[in-house]
Amino acid sequence: MKKKYKSLIKNIGIFTLGSFGSKIISFLLLPLYTSILSTSDYGTVDLLQSTAQLLMPILLLSIQDATLRFGMDNQYEKKDVLSTTINIILKSTLIFIIGIIFVSVSGIIKFSLIYWLFLFFSFFFNAFNNCFNVYFKAKNEAKVIVVSGIISTLITCLTNILCLVVFNMGINGYMIGIIAGLLFQFNYQFFIGKIYKDFHIRKYNNLSKPMIKYSFPLIANSLSWWVNNASDRYILLWISGMAVNGVYAISCKIPIILTTFQSIFYNAWSISAIAEFDSKDKDGFIGNNYTIYSLLSVAVCSIIMLFNVPIAMFLYSKDFFSAYKCVPFLLVGTIFNGISQFEGSLFAATKKTKEVTKTTIIGAVVNTICNFIFIYLFGAIGAALATMIGYCIMWILRTTSLQEFIKMKVKWKNHILAIALLILQSILATLNICYLIQVTIFVFIIILHWDYLKKIFLRKKITS
Repeated sequence: MKKKYKSLIKNIGIFTLGSFGSKIISFLLLPLYTSILSTSDYGTVDLLQSTAQLLMPILLLSIQDATLRFGMDNQYEKKDVLSTTINIILKSTLIFIIGIIFVSVSGIIKFSLIYWLFLFFSFFFNAFNNCFNVYFKAKNEAKVIVVSGIISTLITCLTNILCLVVFNMGINGYMIGIIAGLLFQFNYQFFIGKIYKDFHIRKYNNLSKPMIKYSFPLIANSLSWWVNNASDRYILLWISGMAVNGVYAISCKIPIILTTFQSIFYNAWSISAIAEFDSKDKDGFIGNNYTIYSLLSVAVCSIIMLFNVPIAMFLYSKDFFSAYKCVPFLLVGTIFNGISQFEGSLFAATKKTKEVTKTTIIGAVVNTICNFIFIYLFGAIGAALATMIGYCIMWILRTTSLQEFIKMKVKWKNHILAIALLILQSILATLNICYLIQVTIFVFIIILHWDYLKKIFLRKKITS
């Protein structure tokens, strides 16, 4: 038991350093972006990035999901897993290039050359960087991920300052900064992380069949994740226009504070979930971590909502300020998203990828239907509400399905009550009313878990 927690805590420490370092650097530059870029420009770049994220699981067959699972399986050589993944990415990139040339020449979509280049490089570098990240996880070399992430973010920010402030390059400079950061991360992991030593173009044991068999059901899952995360941008663009889409895109930045806390734990947990899986949860390891993860997520979410408006006043300039109204629902959606990912790693540990896909698809369908309804009624706030509802449905389905093959030791009544209180707070925060009631909700959430918190801080044995 102590060994399990020691490994988990070690990885949490490593990812904490990386997440806080990179996120703080980029977070502090938001006032610069919102003061120089227009809502329309910001919305355009956000849409291109969302498109790259959409195309990745389709063209790559969600092979990165298999890279982590097979890379941690002693039955397979890690070098064969990496080589298989890279060769699939190279073939997919060729298909992507052909597709871009066809769409560009045919005039189906009219973009300037720099936008096409930005779309291509976003796809290319993100595909490889995601592959390298999961491979280093499988090798238990999280430090490489962390260091490359911090320096990459620093490169992006410095390039953006240079291009936006010194050379006044506007949206083009912003895109150049993003690609510069991705390029550095690729080079660092490839050369310093010594990826080049671990893969082969020809002489390797091709694992395409078993890996694609595992990852293929997850294509629908990845697409559904994309629908939950990004489809609202396209619907919002269609109904409300690019400027409103830009405001909504910037509203997603405050939830990054919460995502940072979640990603620290999740990145470490995704390794432990596979290595330490126990369907009966005899020692309570899985249940304890679920409770800690969800409790801290809910608490941080509640605190951010309390300070949402002051944070927005610091970060958002000019027309971007109204984005604060979208933040509360997006924060609660981030909670459901994070807990669902936690549960998804348990499905992955047992290779039950079909269950993961089914729950994600249903959540995505609900999200899409709600987007059309609520965006028409409430604009950008409606998109945030739809996102929250979609993730909520997915969390409910996964939690229910999970009970069939693992008995987590969790105090479900307290957990569900805390979630319900958080939803109530999000409604009040969106309307920017009843601040005292919001504070009371936060206090009550803490009281609900007080016994558990005492055990954590006093380092006593945690039991459910």
